[in-house]
Amino acid sequence: MPSESPDFRASDADREKIATLLRQAQREGRLTLDEFDERVAGAYRARTYGELTPLVDDLPDETGGTSATGPPRSPDSRTGRAALGIMSYAERIGPWRVPPRFTTFAFWGGGKIDLRDAFLDAAEVEIHCYAVMGGIEVVVSPGTRVEDRCTAIMGGVERDVRGAASHGESKVVITGLAFWGGVYIHSQEPDGKH
Repeated sequence: MPSESPDFRASDADREKIATLLRQAQREGRLTLDEFDERVAGAYRARTYGELTPLVDDLPDETGGTSATGPPRSPDSRTGRAALGIMSYAERIGPWRVPPRFTTFAFWGGGKIDLRDAFLDAAEVEIHCYAVMGGIEVVVSPGTRVEDRCTAIMGGVERDVRGAASHGESKVVITGLAFWGGVYIHSQEPDGKH
């Protein structure tokens, strides 16, 4: 989404993202109930990014950082439930909507599933990874709860998740099979540093 285009029309997903940030801020005591009601009503009335942005400019985003000054980044709702890399490369990066179950398959190819900017549709999502003579990389933010249930046959599954919390709001379960291939699950800061 171009951050310099406040006149672009907002989508339902954009309005819902703002409403979610406002709900979180109200739960944390950053907004009174009256402020929350007023801003949520404004979010659902908003037609453009320029009308949405002021509603959250003075609030931290869902990761605790400051809100972007440009229009909200909306998830890519066209990503579906699978990513296939058959003698090619498939990836899901940036803001995208992760369904409760998502499958990625790499055959003589590769794939990257980056969940750092993703919007999880459930408190627990399952990422099914099937790497057959190929490789799949799954990237999460440090502190993400990850449960690895992958199996390897003449292949490998490597996990390097740092600062994983024992509890939290969301959980990512990685299942699947690495057959003559590999699955690499790791955490990484948004700036590219491990």
